[in-house]
Amino acid sequence: MSDIVLYASKASRSLAGYWMLEELGIPYQVVDVDLRERKNLEPEFLKINPSGRVPVVSVDGVVTSERPAICALLADRFGYGSLAPEIGCKDRGPYLKWLVYSTAVIDPAIAVRASNLDEPLQQTTWDTAQDVVDILSQTLVGQSWLLGDRFTAADVAVGSVISMARFNNLLPESEALNEYCKRLKGRAAFQQAERLTWPPELFTP
Repeated sequence: MSDIVLYASKASRSLAGYWMLEELGIPYQVVDVDLRERKNLEPEFLKINPSGRVPVVSVDGVVTSERPAICALLADRFGYGSLAPEIGCKDRGPYLKWLVYSTAVIDPAIAVRASNLDEPLQQTTWDTAQDVVDILSQTLVGQSWLLGDRFTAADVAVGSVISMARFNNLLPESEALNEYCKRLKGRAAFQQAERLTWPPELFTP
């Protein structure tokens, strides 16, 4: 059995790491890297991930950071053919596209929407948040998940980003995304990952 360690923090983007592991149903250990206590800037953790960000996953001593990479690694290693389309499958290309899209396009679009960048710069550098919503909404017409009727790690990568963005009101409204997020939140693995990332005590006065 592989030795899996998730470096994570409450109230952070660690949701994606927890969610992937819960979907796979495999045992893992958690090392708390509490961002509020700045544990991510301690020398011991910076040796693991010099960027000081979470989540990070270690599988048999091999460390991987960045959410799409974590999703891809875990899906290929432990969910190949189910959460990860096989290399020869027609869905493999779109699957990889959505993994990358989650942080290469959606994250910057959200950051731009929350910033004071000039409108021309927004349009020439990244897709806008509205573009992202329109593209996702069009993709989801007549299907449950990004690859049709098949839930994959791409839904974890994209879903973890848009779930947090919608919680913070950083994406325009969309009925298609509303329904997509309802389906995501209906998954037991998402619910457990959400509890671990945003435990009730965080919201207790």
